[in-house]
Amino acid sequence: MSRNSARLEIPAREEFLAPAADFLLSFAEHRGCVELERLNAAATAAISIAVENSARGHSDTAVAIEVFETGGKLCVEICNRGLPVLLDGPSSVNAAYFEKFQAVRRHADYAAAENRGREGQVIVFEFSLAAAGSAQPETLFREIPEDEVCTIRRLCPGEETALSRLFYLVYGYDYINEVVYYPDKLKAMLLSGDLVSIVAARPNGRLVGHVGLLRRGRTPPVYEAAMGVNDPAVKSRGLFGKVFQKAIETAHSMEMRYCLFDFVTNHDRSQRHIAKYGTCDMAVYVGCQSRETQARLDKLGMGADPEGMDRYSLLVSIIPMSPRPFGGIVSLPESIGGNYGFLLKPLGLEWTPASRFEALPGDGVFSAKFQEEQSSVVFDMSKPGRGALTGVLRDWRALLRDGYQYAAVDVPADASGLGELREALSENGFFGAGFVPYRMSDKLGFRFQAVGPVKVAFDKIRIAGESGRRLLALVREEHDAVQKI
Repeated sequence: MSRNSARLEIPAREEFLAPAADFLLSFAEHRGCVELERLNAAATAAISIAVENSARGHSDTAVAIEVFETGGKLCVEICNRGLPVLLDGPSSVNAAYFEKFQAVRRHADYAAAENRGREGQVIVFEFSLAAAGSAQPETLFREIPEDEVCTIRRLCPGEETALSRLFYLVYGYDYINEVVYYPDKLKAMLLSGDLVSIVAARPNGRLVGHVGLLRRGRTPPVYEAAMGVNDPAVKSRGLFGKVFQKAIETAHSMEMRYCLFDFVTNHDRSQRHIAKYGTCDMAVYVGCQSRETQARLDKLGMGADPEGMDRYSLLVSIIPMSPRPFGGIVSLPESIGGNYGFLLKPLGLEWTPASRFEALPGDGVFSAKFQEEQSSVVFDMSKPGRGALTGVLRDWRALLRDGYQYAAVDVPADASGLGELREALSENGFFGAGFVPYRMSDKLGFRFQAVGPVKVAFDKIRIAGESGRRLLALVREEHDAVQKI
């Protein structure tokens, strides 16, 4: 750090409170006129919020303290990366900490609490250099009595903070959808109807389970069953199944074309449970996710994660909420329809052979969506063409050099020249994944995919249903074939 700034990290233990406050006082003594008693009071209150909260959650993550001088002000930032501190008012479950935060505000010239998503939360307070002359809360990790009955219901207004804490308990700050760490964003989604949340709540109100219906398309309405999470304190009690059943009942009461699922295939328990609701398997995304963004199975009480697997795969399925969610007929090249056509019948779809002389157009159009936390990219080739193909291959080669490990190319299933596109992509390491809901609409798409130099471990991909296992065998065959080219 520069001479005008300093940083300290302390363990989340009470005995480090006083030394940490002394660190700030020592820095301030050489930076002009600051009322040290006020600084000490504000610092002690702010640091204790992070330290006590982390200790409460049995977190061994250090509390980071930064102090710096800027614009005639002494600025202090207390960064919490342990159990979330979400100071949203005295009515929250964080009431004791909110009172301490009010003390910070009384002593400092300025104070604020900032939620920085995966970076954690920061308590900021400032002093002008020119002018400056509770009861122990319930531990979140104790085992819940076996005979305790939880209520399955909609999320109530004001419970968004409790939902954020539930995700932290299972995923830390690694959950793939960062919105779960922002209670205000969750609230906005719930109010707009973009999210319908079903929760399991203990008699004391604490949330221990959640399944969300996330709106992915408006015309027609399409939802994804997502954000499923179960508190580690209620392992193996069938609670998640009850929450999911309520979510499906809710989905059937809504206007919806279909409900989408993507199952992480390091286990098949959720697939087996949900299959009874009529899921139709569509695609296997091989190695599309980093294992760092997934909750460990041992923490969820579901055994151990497979060894030797660098990347996790997804099985994509839907529950149709209308007889023919993607129409009644689609024209496909024989190389796709002949291999993957068995997936279409459960969707109410038939396929007819496209002309084998159908050429790939000249230019084409594509765009890219990057998922940096997954080291993956999805190319949307809305208009397949030789120019778009050249661009995709060029960009994927560059991304491989930057460490990306998964690429997908989504195309409309009825696009012209799909057979020629398939051959060209195969020559460059791409293989089939299966059908996809193109742009989350009523239009069918097809996905090609490629993986970087990582362990795929096909033998450890767990798929429960017969059609899904048949699909996996086909995907593996194509993957092995392109590796030999």
